[in-house]
Amino acid sequence: MNSEPFFNNKNVLVTGASGLLGSWLVEELLNYDAVVTSISLDDSKDALMKSKNIIDKTENYYLDISNFDDLEKIVTKKNYDMIFHLAAQTQVTDALKNPLTTLRSNIEGTWNILEMARLNCLPVVSASSDKAYGNSEKLPYVETDPLKGEFPYEVSKSASDLISSMYKTTYDVNVLTLRCGNIYGGGDLNWDRLIPGVIKSFLKGETPILRTKGDFIREWVFVKDVVNAYIQAGISVLQKKNSFTAYNFSSGDSKTVMEIYEKISQSITGEIVEPKIELDSDFEIKSQELDSERIKQDLGIESKYSFDDSINETLDWYKTYFKS
Repeated sequence: MNSEPFFNNKNVLVTGASGLLGSWLVEELLNYDAVVTSISLDDSKDALMKSKNIIDKTENYYLDISNFDDLEKIVTKKNYDMIFHLAAQTQVTDALKNPLTTLRSNIEGTWNILEMARLNCLPVVSASSDKAYGNSEKLPYVETDPLKGEFPYEVSKSASDLISSMYKTTYDVNVLTLRCGNIYGGGDLNWDRLIPGVIKSFLKGETPILRTKGDFIREWVFVKDVVNAYIQAGISVLQKKNSFTAYNFSSGDSKTVMEIYEKISQSITGEIVEPKIELDSDFEIKSQELDSERIKQDLGIESKYSFDDSINETLDWYKTYFKS
């Protein structure tokens, strides 16, 4: 029996559908019998959707969401019930190298989605990040903290969050923004990220490279937890039960880069292998933690997966991936 009949036969548009979070979310929506239309930048990342055997179960479009006219053709083609907006340039190092691309994708792309929502009366759940808060000596972040990103990626998230708030306040667009911690799980093929990059190196018999000395602190949240949060947030938005526009969501499980590294090293090799350190993190926030009480109290959404079980499941996914 379907465990979440709410999405049965609802027309749902998902941007950024071929990414880590997008592909897991699309899979879950299909499990709930939603009619899913996906938007991705191009077909270069379709491997994950293909591996899940869902690429042929969705209507797929490839376009840059910063192009308003192209986006409008898709949004006005069907009577959608809601939008999950996940599309973004998510790599901090890429943002430093190509700030204009990042700003167009993350800021202009978001305002285009919200303008489509305004014109077509569509509810939106939009993806943000703890990076939107910028650097702060006071942790954990709470939703009332100022959004003060300094570097390209952080600024793009701060700005897109403020634009979402503007559309809600000025035009009463039904938008909910989720600011999540560092998402991990099987299917992340961005090898510059810590967890997939370290796992790949070990499984390929190489010594992993870290861009910091390992003392940076992040809050890590399993992709299945995040998918559940988006599903429940989507229901809340459609039912207009959310009291706020923005919510933090994470696991409450903060760990240093070195703690993550050592856990993976021990799990794969049986020992802690000394990594190579190639410092390249001058423009990154050193410590980030989220307070997720608002979403728990207001919407009843909270993390369910333990880190140890989740990282082991993630390792198993990559072991299978590299054997195939």
